[in-house]
Amino acid sequence: MASEPASLASGASTPTQEQMPPIAALHGAHIAHQAKRQALHWFTLRRSNSSLEQMGVGEKKRGLVLVSQKHTPVFPVWRIVLVTVGGSINSSFLIAGGITIMFGGPGGALISYILSIIVLYTVMTSLMEVGSRMPTDVPYYMYGTRVLGQTVGVALAWSYWLVWIALLVYEMVAGGFIIQFWLPDVNRAIWCLLLFLSCITIVIVDSRLYSPIESTLTIFTIAALVAGIIIGSLAAAGKLGDRKYGFETWQDDNGPILNGIIGVIGAAIFANFSVQGAEAGAIMALKSPSRYSRRMTPIVICGVLAVLLLPSIFVTGLILSYSDPWFDKDTFDSADGSSLTYVFEAAKIMPAAHVINTILLISAILDCCVSLYIATTVIQDLADRKLAPSILQSPKDRDHALSPYSMGLCCMVGLGIWALTYIRETGGFVLLGGVIGISGVIMWSSISIMHFIVRWSKRFRHSADENEYRSWLFPVGPLACLVYELGVLVGLFYILAWVGFDINIFLFETLGLFIFIALVIIAAVAQHFGYCRC
Repeated sequence: MASEPASLASGASTPTQEQMPPIAALHGAHIAHQAKRQALHWFTLRRSNSSLEQMGVGEKKRGLVLVSQKHTPVFPVWRIVLVTVGGSINSSFLIAGGITIMFGGPGGALISYILSIIVLYTVMTSLMEVGSRMPTDVPYYMYGTRVLGQTVGVALAWSYWLVWIALLVYEMVAGGFIIQFWLPDVNRAIWCLLLFLSCITIVIVDSRLYSPIESTLTIFTIAALVAGIIIGSLAAAGKLGDRKYGFETWQDDNGPILNGIIGVIGAAIFANFSVQGAEAGAIMALKSPSRYSRRMTPIVICGVLAVLLLPSIFVTGLILSYSDPWFDKDTFDSADGSSLTYVFEAAKIMPAAHVINTILLISAILDCCVSLYIATTVIQDLADRKLAPSILQSPKDRDHALSPYSMGLCCMVGLGIWALTYIRETGGFVLLGGVIGISGVIMWSSISIMHFIVRWSKRFRHSADENEYRSWLFPVGPLACLVYELGVLVGLFYILAWVGFDINIFLFETLGLFIFIALVIIAAVAQHFGYCRC
């Protein structure tokens, strides 16, 4: 995984304007890995025609078997947990963990992850209740058209597609940065284009190998994280390495929480989106015939994340100080920016960077395939619903799940954005970070708003349905999520002003919001003239 170079100054005990990295750049870089995993289970289910029909999900829209409850087979809880947790502990957390410490200190980082996991649980329960009251053939990115109105719903759906394109580009650039870890003298553009061509080939030929590879990669990542917790604990106690750290970072003059509430908000910006995407497990859980499984899935997912992430960030905070020279480097482009690598190096286990970079490279390639595949199926679905040009509709030939026109459009848009990031590397990455980050805020907030509507609106009440799910946290849960997301957004603007307002950073960071507003306006105009009919 890669991110934009971020200038970090050294030597000061409290971050100042010169020390703080560009918020949007780091923000998008560290969260990108999560949004891709929202549809991981969809991508892994691609099968042959016969097996799909035997499962009762082949039917008319084979290319869309990945985007709705009706076309999602029943998963056991352990499989759902493996898929969702795998997304949260991959490269985004491996890198973002250190950044949260830089913003909030060891205590602020720990608090931010606790809050993020709690809010994730509320979002999952909200999404499950909303999903249980939607038609099973409606993908969850189209829930907005049923609840929030066609104009906002269509804007959300198109925003969802744009996020996948942005993630496709991000993974291309990430792969190029990671390969440069070993071959620094070769132009990064060559590796990006080769990775992109490989991705297209894999998606066209067959994607069935993705599931076992991703599951194996997740297991290795979990093992690496557990090893990091154990090794970090031994290093903090002085059993490994040449220094005993103890609780020195918690006893700093500035205290365990750097800059108070501002530090917690800064850390929460990264912690929040490190776990974002795990809510996809809610849609997977709705297929379970057992009420107990549906109730327990969000609890298990958030519990496993808490068991893995909280000890890891605590141990890392014992070793890594917010004023450590580790933050002085100019880039977080690969595992060199991973806090897990720092822990291994503190314990004098030097090959860690190569191991973690290998994991991240494989993950980048696979996730690039995910992004392209999901972007193609989403645009096909929009075309089938008369929300995109008819030429992009799903192919009528049952031997082909993906339309060459839809994939071609996704590739052209992706290459165009990539060219922008290559020509103006800094601005391009900030742009991607802004689109992805604000889109995540919009998605979680819209889920909470939809929860209020489906619970209180008579047209969504059908309590006789045995599959209906009712969140026990309502109304506190969705309200807390809205307050939290608003706090993160306001805190983001406050931090931008606090470190020194810059109009370019402001525009790039809020570009996702401006794009969404533009999509709402376009959808409203299209609906007025009869071009937009769900």
